[in-house]
Amino acid sequence: MKWVLFVAGRLLARKGRSSGVSVLSALGIAAGVMTLVAVLGVMNGFQSSTIDNILELGSYHVRIATDSPILSPEHSAAIERLRDDPAITAAVPLMEIQSLARGFWPETQGVLLRIVPEEWLELDPGAAGQLQIRSGEFDLRTPGSIVVGSELARALGVRVSDPVQVMFIPGGGSAPREVSMTVAGVVQSGYLDYDRAWAFASFATARDLLEATEPVVIGIKLMDRFELDRGRAAIATATGDAFAGATVQTWREFNRGIFGALRVEKTMMTLLIGLIFIVVGANIFQSLRRSIFERAEDIAILNAIGAPPRSVQTVFVLEGAIIGVAGAVLGTMLGLFLAYNINDVFRVAEVVLTALASIVARVRGVPLQAVRIFSPAYFYLTDVPVEIFAVEIITIPVVAITTALSAAYVASRRLARYRPSELLRDE
Repeated sequence: MKWVLFVAGRLLARKGRSSGVSVLSALGIAAGVMTLVAVLGVMNGFQSSTIDNILELGSYHVRIATDSPILSPEHSAAIERLRDDPAITAAVPLMEIQSLARGFWPETQGVLLRIVPEEWLELDPGAAGQLQIRSGEFDLRTPGSIVVGSELARALGVRVSDPVQVMFIPGGGSAPREVSMTVAGVVQSGYLDYDRAWAFASFATARDLLEATEPVVIGIKLMDRFELDRGRAAIATATGDAFAGATVQTWREFNRGIFGALRVEKTMMTLLIGLIFIVVGANIFQSLRRSIFERAEDIAILNAIGAPPRSVQTVFVLEGAIIGVAGAVLGTMLGLFLAYNINDVFRVAEVVLTALASIVARVRGVPLQAVRIFSPAYFYLTDVPVEIFAVEIITIPVVAITTALSAAYVASRRLARYRPSELLRDE
């Protein structure tokens, strides 16, 4: 085996056309691995932030939908038992009211008014971690107070202590009414759909001021959101028959549409970028075929002195493995560096583009406009989130190395047809 490694190293180090192609093949694998690692890291960051916002603020891990707008003493006792369960981190009653609102600007805005307990952020630390108080306080204790999302406040033209006119339909089904509520705070979640359309009020305000009759939903968060069977068992034990007949939905069921779309998006992106491995594999196949043709005399001599055909084939398979490992290691290192420093890369790019724009502005005599790749005017973010999963960092290089090995194996199969006497006679 030692001579196989020695010959493979000598053939790979030998100068020639095929060696140049081998270097290019290794660089191609490195480019593919780097791109996949960086792109998936950024995509994971965006998807994780979206999923966290949806689960922490929107759907919760498990939802129990009752058919009553009022919680009975039995319901309240069951909720307290849920909060005492170690497998459950939060259990919060909530209500959603579709309404319209207008503030300083005359245009009416659609609002999803989420009714929560006055101590909601204390009862749900996960939601508190997702919300940033932009101004005022998250204080719903005063009757008629309302907390609005940052983009909704911008659309309404309101600030803290400003009035907001909220239109609602009373539970009896009479004509729509309009009440004035006071902005107690402005919050931001970083998720545009919520910041643009959500507002929060207390159950007392919903009952006394809005005459709400929408059914109450119990939002439950588990210690491990993936342990749904264990979570269902804990919920059933804690609630007993308190919510008999209520609809129970997990986060997978409630968010099936959007989470399915995110999964398809990531899968398709991976497949499209992964096509580069097929191209590189074809290049490795062609380069090794050319290498075998160029080294036919060397192969014949090895066969003539007793080297088994399988061992000679292993020489070229090892050459492909070296190409694959070198490209995979280099690509993984570059991809991780790029992913973890993506925001710095964008900042450097902005500086360079702004410098070029300043030159153009001086030549044309127009005002300079700083270049922002992720301008707040077009993108609802300030930094690009990145999240790296270990399984992907292992899988991507393994796929790259497997591609190189497969191409090398297929290319070296023709060695079985070589006859030393014929090759040496031709020479």
